[in-house]
Amino acid sequence: MTQFSKELLDAIWEKGLTDPEYDANFVRKDACGAWILRNQYDNRNNDFGWEVDHIYPESKLKELDVPQLLIDNIKNLRPLNWKNNVSKGTDYPNYRANIKAEDDHNIDCEDEKIINEKTQKIIQELYKDYL
Repeated sequence: MTQFSKELLDAIWEKGLTDPEYDANFVRKDACGAWILRNQYDNRNNDFGWEVDHIYPESKLKELDVPQLLIDNIKNLRPLNWKNNVSKGTDYPNYRANIKAEDDHNIDCEDEKIINEKTQKIIQELYKDYL
């Protein structure tokens, strides 16, 4: 697993979705709508644990000899509940979410997701020399 600086983790956290009912410094939602807690980074023993998702999968970029610094560009990173990161795996742009928020907790689901067109264009531009 890639080690990210505190500054980069803070920037990634800021990409999470805010909810007016909660303090955004501590609680956000991931792109699939699942709750994540800032202090549960890299904790797979907690339902609110989260990881850094490489929107365009890191393993696929490595196969294309993309430099690690470019793979870890903030444009390609977002916070994702660990269960959704596992279910997403190396899928792009379509993937499956396995957890989402309901009230103040997360519930299991099987939702089909797609990376939005704006983000796909950003990714395409970022890796245009490799894709």
